[in-house]
Amino acid sequence: MATLDRLVVEGKLPPDRYDEVVIHAQRTQSTAEEAILQLGLMSEAALLKYLAGFYKTRFVSSERLAKAAIDRGLLQKVPRKLAKRLTAFPIMYDAKSRMVSVVAADMTDEDVRQQMTFATGARGVHVYVAREGAIRAAIAKHYDQDNRPFDMLLSGASSREVRSSRESDPVPGWGQVFEDKDGLLVRRRRKQSLEAEQPANDQAIEYEVDEPPPETESGISAGETLIEQLSAPEEGGDLAVDPEVYLETLSVLVTLMEQLNPHRGAHSMRVARVCKQVCERIRLSKAQVQGILVAAYLHDLGVSTDSHSTPFDVAHDEAKQENARRFYSAPIRILETVELPKTAVDALRHRFERFDGKGFPERLTGKDIPLGARILAIAESYVDLTQSKNNALGQRVSAEQACDALEPHKGTSFDPAVVDWLRHIVLDDGLNAQIMSERHRVLIVDPEPEETAVLEVQLAGQGYDVIIERSIKGALRSLEADAFDLVVSEVNLADGQGFELLELMRKNAHAKTPLMFVTSDRAQSSINFGLELGAADYVVKPTSAAVVAAKVGRIIANSRAQSAGGRGISGSLQEMALPDLIQMIANGRKNGILRVRNGASEGELMFQDGAIHDARFGQLCGAEAVYGVLRLTDGDFALEPQTEPVADSIGIPTHHLLLEAMRRLDEEQR
Repeated sequence: MATLDRLVVEGKLPPDRYDEVVIHAQRTQSTAEEAILQLGLMSEAALLKYLAGFYKTRFVSSERLAKAAIDRGLLQKVPRKLAKRLTAFPIMYDAKSRMVSVVAADMTDEDVRQQMTFATGARGVHVYVAREGAIRAAIAKHYDQDNRPFDMLLSGASSREVRSSRESDPVPGWGQVFEDKDGLLVRRRRKQSLEAEQPANDQAIEYEVDEPPPETESGISAGETLIEQLSAPEEGGDLAVDPEVYLETLSVLVTLMEQLNPHRGAHSMRVARVCKQVCERIRLSKAQVQGILVAAYLHDLGVSTDSHSTPFDVAHDEAKQENARRFYSAPIRILETVELPKTAVDALRHRFERFDGKGFPERLTGKDIPLGARILAIAESYVDLTQSKNNALGQRVSAEQACDALEPHKGTSFDPAVVDWLRHIVLDDGLNAQIMSERHRVLIVDPEPEETAVLEVQLAGQGYDVIIERSIKGALRSLEADAFDLVVSEVNLADGQGFELLELMRKNAHAKTPLMFVTSDRAQSSINFGLELGAADYVVKPTSAAVVAAKVGRIIANSRAQSAGGRGISGSLQEMALPDLIQMIANGRKNGILRVRNGASEGELMFQDGAIHDARFGQLCGAEAVYGVLRLTDGDFALEPQTEPVADSIGIPTHHLLLEAMRRLDEEQR
């Protein structure tokens, strides 16, 4: 996850793709780097070059690793089991200097150098970076004489057969290898050459050049999505709009417009976020997701606060139906001259249809209603219930209460399946929400709208609930009304200084709420005073919103880790599989002790920042204890908060422990 965090902070990945990478990595049980490549967010060459530059080493591409001739004597020195455990593979041994060269996926794992040095008897180890999937493919090829993993990797296919909604069509960039070049999708083909980085041996290794993909009968390039067609420039034009840039622009513009209404700030961004989570859960194609997101960002365009009604409002109070009829088509009419994706238009036009056929404008029923419209109707209603007090219930409610409010309308106003998907995503029977604590609330106190706009967009895009106040008085009023995970304050406020706000917070019930200064006051005396008062950080403007957002995440994580009042979580392994539970703890970067019991068998896993640092299982300890605990499929578990730091006595990344445990179970079952 550290690589993903850096890529977002440095602007190499858009912040709104962060959750997508995390979800994909969890779903496919892969690393964040592998998820980035599988989702097509970066090319392999770009990602490996970045990692090599960061760690001051060199990289070996998947194709080069596939073609490398490895000495059998070297392979005999490095046991297959060790290579798999470390996710590292030896590629060359220099007898003269007694140095061994290896490729590894985790450059921070010092165990790679130590274990490889011990196994080979080398004087030292050169570690180069490579893709994790390529390393595992190399292990399969050279130890198991199985070349299929490399064939799949180099063809772009996923070993987990992740496909789009059309089962015969692989996700673009996997089944067929396409990439973007100057705004056009191109197919890659191989050509003999000796460019790029120095190979791992003396072989001449191919690299890939570009060739336009074949055209279908309709004249559209294979793999090209609908939104890419709509946003592509006319021939001879000089403006090519990438779909992600298109969506990000919509997000920023709509969020800025909604700032004018204090009750609906970032509403459309939150609706888009929920829509995206539902779309990913049911694995819609990229084009479908993009079209639905366009509708989510635009659904309130041209609708005033007084005229606003959600599908839930209409279902709860039929008197509001006439109001909704007058304004539901406003976004479509305003953007009549813009060629929106058909998926977006259908979602906007039909979001007030009812599942029982009693809605409008066409009285469609059941699955005749476009899926995007069914998703948007529920997402918009859910966000309104949890964000605004001006909904049909007359109050802002919790996620669970919102799902309960939608429940009676399943099969009448709403698609029952979509309501169930939403409940599973936001609640997951209450467990996932407790572990992940995904909705953090941040209070920004700053008198300058321009300063707060960019930061609000950045934080809201990463899933934070953001409230903005301009004064000390307003900040204290918000703190009394709601609980916040962090306050981000300017020093120079309309009715005093941020230092006064911090002092007042420390004197009342908000003493434990951290406050971070982001201010134009760069005087050393102010910096010293703020930190002496107990500020969590002091950042001087101008600064990047992405950097501030990253600091916000770290401060909240540290604050929760140090809180002694955290509640434990317990449950049954039949309801929540142990690997899934460990993944959620890892993704949430939690500290604690996970106790697992099945009859007389008891085990403990000690977590620090989401990583397993120690374990006990009967007479076993360390990594072997982890593998023992992961054999349990029945029984009960309890996660207890732990504030004391736990020393890392295992030294193996958590995802590697999970993979090794699953490999052992597979071998036992053969």
